[in-house]
Amino acid sequence: MTQTTTHDQGRVGSHSDFENYDLVSDTKRIASALAEINRQLILVSVRLDADGPLYDSRILEFDTASQSLLLEALTPSEGEIRLRPEQDLYVYATMRGIAIRFTTAVERVETTEAGDHYVCAVPEQMLYLQRRDIFRVPLPRHDHRTVAIRAEDASREIVARLKDLSIKGFCLEIPVSEVNQRQLGSTFHYQGMNLPETRTALAGRTTLINLRPSPNPGYLSAGFAITDLDPQTERSLMRAALYFQRESRKLSKEADGIAPDP
Repeated sequence: MTQTTTHDQGRVGSHSDFENYDLVSDTKRIASALAEINRQLILVSVRLDADGPLYDSRILEFDTASQSLLLEALTPSEGEIRLRPEQDLYVYATMRGIAIRFTTAVERVETTEAGDHYVCAVPEQMLYLQRRDIFRVPLPRHDHRTVAIRAEDASREIVARLKDLSIKGFCLEIPVSEVNQRQLGSTFHYQGMNLPETRTALAGRTTLINLRPSPNPGYLSAGFAITDLDPQTERSLMRAALYFQRESRKLSKEADGIAPDP
């Protein structure tokens, strides 16, 4: 899938991982998704180009009559972000565990006491994640991150390496002496999950849902589903997954001798 012209409001971006998504052009489904994001004040992530930094925003209004939506000022506002009419925006959201992507353009800028707001065109197309379990992203081999977990009925913490994550949970590599099959379905507390493009470390409650052998002798790969998943945490996981996808593509291109994207 390739990116089309700047003013084509039906475009959906230029990322290379769209094979995991359904392309939706039904106006009722698109309107329903936008209305729910607006109604629940779900935070969305916005890029100013296909692979640029992520900013926070919200859909403040969704007007079916004018086929427009109003986006809140982008944060953080380092560098005094000032968008202009015809500026491309790449928007990402998670809703009920489903990842959504679409691209739009600024039609006009409205200055308010709370900062600039952006009137944008309603997209003609959206990308929906086909299956939740596809959106599982392994960390690059060089990226060593750890997470502290503790069984609900235990006092001692286990520090384990983070192997992959999804928008619903994560996988850790844990010594075989620290976890067993009898604990499947048990609740654990996790903390200290530092992820890229998130401001604070994630922490909360999670359930052990599977155990499988690890490629490293003496370890098991333990899959966890976050049980107190809130929109902010889900969104942080999505942002980190997008980051690791980009890193994996860069490493793959470097290994093949292909120049990375500018």
